[in-house]
Amino acid sequence: MNTESRRAVSQWFLMNGFVTASWVAHVPRQSAELGASPGALGLALLCMALGSVVGMAVAPRAIGRFGSGRVAWTAGGVYALLLPLPLLAGSVPALGLALLCFGAVHGLMDVTMNAAAAAGEKALGRPVMAGFHGWFSIGMVVGVGGGVAALAAGLSPLGHAAVAIGLAAALLLSGRPVRGFVPPLVESRTARKTGIDRRVVALAGLAFACLFLEGAMADWAGLLAVTFGAGPAVAPLAYGSFTAAWAGGRFLGDRLTTVAGDVAVVRAGGLLAAAGIAIALLGGTPGWVAAGCGVIGLGLANAVPVLFRAAAMGDTSGRGLALVTGVGYFGFLVGPPLVGFTAEAVGLPRAMLLVVAGGLVLAAGAFTLRPRRIGREVEGTPPDLNEARTSSPYEEVGNHERRQNAGTG
Repeated sequence: MNTESRRAVSQWFLMNGFVTASWVAHVPRQSAELGASPGALGLALLCMALGSVVGMAVAPRAIGRFGSGRVAWTAGGVYALLLPLPLLAGSVPALGLALLCFGAVHGLMDVTMNAAAAAGEKALGRPVMAGFHGWFSIGMVVGVGGGVAALAAGLSPLGHAAVAIGLAAALLLSGRPVRGFVPPLVESRTARKTGIDRRVVALAGLAFACLFLEGAMADWAGLLAVTFGAGPAVAPLAYGSFTAAWAGGRFLGDRLTTVAGDVAVVRAGGLLAAAGIAIALLGGTPGWVAAGCGVIGLGLANAVPVLFRAAAMGDTSGRGLALVTGVGYFGFLVGPPLVGFTAEAVGLPRAMLLVVAGGLVLAAGAFTLRPRRIGREVEGTPPDLNEARTSSPYEEVGNHERRQNAGTG
């Protein structure tokens, strides 16, 4: 992956976050204008999640036929063009239908751009996935900020959509996929026989735990600050602290992964998430809640990039990545309501102990990310996870390719 290709993939991640957040900024306005009850609005918003699952399911076939880079770039253009649909929906059913279509293209782009990023990262031979996800986080921040500014300036929804589409088009046109810039990854015989191996299922479980925590923080961080006395103007700072640390931590993630390894990064991330909510609860003030949320954001920053890379490593079909992405996204959806139901029974501070549990699960399962010998996997022999490892997953893949080329693999 050369500099031009890396910049192109970064722009796809930036554009995806920007377009997604441009819609999110309009959720309160649409809710008020449509007079939607919380339940009706929740069902409409669920349609985007259902659409995303459909798009993720289609992604492996699209990758096999057209290549991840081409599909990600094309899906990005369609995704931006569909932005006016939810912004201009005139009824709750119309909003649900619009979000179903919007979500389907989002899911397709999500899997394919991550597959392109993982393949390019493998070609480089060093971690860069966290940086790509950092650009997605920047896009989310810019998109929400732009939406708030557009609403404050009185810009119509169609006008805001036009501006967003124009910016998205500029990013895509300057970041076209170059032929051959996404090389194929090694696909093992085990993966071809079973479709999805047990390791990928374990990675999907970790992705569920990680995105469960991200979803819980997105909806409940501010309300936790309110529980400890924060006013309306101060409460959002709790989630702001989370997102700032979350986005910033991703740009440090590739270096951390190179130095410490995937297992250490995810294990430490899970422990930081558990410690962060403990800081918030024991501190018992809005300031301590914001500080704890920052610790959680820093801990979760690099878990998803590492898990997505691991799911894509050695899998040309995209099936493993689609599973990990889809299960993780389901965790993001389940997190907020589960915390809410628990809060009704025991109060929000105690319900947030679910975040502690999720962090500990993430830390305990980090061993799944230990490098395995691809040569052994080809022969159907499980790797010895207790054996010392001195090479990275990239080196293991490269060694296997060289053995195959020499006729000894």
